[in-house]
Amino acid sequence: MGTTPQYTYTVHESADLTDDEIGEIVAFNNIVAFEAVPEDPPTPTDQAIASQRAVPERYIRTTVLVRSAEGDIIGSTGLRIDPDNDDNPDVISGSVIVRADHRRNGVGTELLRYFVALCRREERDRILGSTNGRLPSGEVFAQTLGMEAKQAMHVNHLVIADVDRGLMDKWVSDGPQRAEDYEIFGWDGDVPEEHMVDFLDAVLVMNTAPRDDLEINDFTLTAEEIREGEKQMHAIGFESWQLVARRKSDGAWAGIHNVMWNPAEPDVVHVGATGVRPEHRGHALGKWLKAVMTLRVMDERPNVTEIRTGNADSNDAMLRINKEMGYKPWISATTWEIATDAAEDWLKNRGLELPAV
Repeated sequence: MGTTPQYTYTVHESADLTDDEIGEIVAFNNIVAFEAVPEDPPTPTDQAIASQRAVPERYIRTTVLVRSAEGDIIGSTGLRIDPDNDDNPDVISGSVIVRADHRRNGVGTELLRYFVALCRREERDRILGSTNGRLPSGEVFAQTLGMEAKQAMHVNHLVIADVDRGLMDKWVSDGPQRAEDYEIFGWDGDVPEEHMVDFLDAVLVMNTAPRDDLEINDFTLTAEEIREGEKQMHAIGFESWQLVARRKSDGAWAGIHNVMWNPAEPDVVHVGATGVRPEHRGHALGKWLKAVMTLRVMDERPNVTEIRTGNADSNDAMLRINKEMGYKPWISATTWEIATDAAEDWLKNRGLELPAV
């Protein structure tokens, strides 16, 4: 625990947070989210509590909170690590968040002290962080700290009212012609047990997505992680739809495409993953998958007004499909990196030592 004349800093094991404390954090996060995305509804407290309670016990989760003199949460940082499934054990991803009316008071720098201390505690050599183009103060902070920009991306969105349904119908009808040895099938919700092995293999196609200057290992995934993720989805009420492109001659899975829908955000569908294996490309499978899914959203979710997806700005192949569909850039984001040593040196040069965590 630390204090300054205006603020109090406390370190919490996230699993030990009470429902009331989670509610306070949700209220704080909703204030910050409204600044970045005023178009979206706030996160319901009960959904956030359910999400927290569904995290497996093995996870290492620490939350640092900043309270004003009035007792309100005005800033936070922290970390979340799955020690049994960590593909990049030298890296930690995190963020420093400060409410707009309390910025430029040293809160961000103080939170950075705590975050770097957590990195030291977990023996992480590199720090990754992301900034939102709608919150320019984040980029300024990253540049001041000396972080290096490693990847630029956008959340791109497709306004349903602008969809050319005729084009989507054509892509669907062209699919079996351009890829005559392929078929598309799918399911809603949990991965069927009989498909788990193939799904675990197919989803790794996302490791072929551009990383630009990010030096990170390929991600891996286990059936246990899939089931844990599904449990969390059920707890918070998310619904998911999955499509698979499969070669008929040998049953090889060629590509995947999935979307998620949150009842607390009923106007939006979010794309989870879209990928076609390199050896199956050139048959317009990506177009076929996305057209089938888009038409289903239009027919079965009439209240949905847009579909959102995140893409690296260098992902030319996917962006080309998205552009033809009518997707437009919506919010930019940048991933930054700094060595933990460099971040600690930056603090020490300002006379700041790391706190005990």
